[in-house]
Amino acid sequence: MNKLRLIALWTVVASSPVYAQVTSIASSNPVRKSGDPNRIVCEVEQTTGSRLGARKVCKTAAEWAQMKQEHRETLEKVQQQATSTGIPSG
Repeated sequence: MNKLRLIALWTVVASSPVYAQVTSIASSNPVRKSGDPNRIVCEVEQTTGSRLGARKVCKTAAEWAQMKQEHRETLEKVQQQATSTGIPSG
């Protein structure tokens, strides 16, 4: 049953437009450790399967950091579920 849940979760994550289409992101503004969180940072997203699918996305440094944190938390959650044995504690 746990394998079925894991497969379902991976299907949802993999079918997400963000994960399915973006193959690489090239930053035109390198992020500095100390800086204004409200400054605009633009990055180019390449779309899988298209030579013309690149698009420029601009967000504040704080928004990029928030998005990166959310992706990290999602990945950690998936990894924790993948390693669970399915045996309830207690």
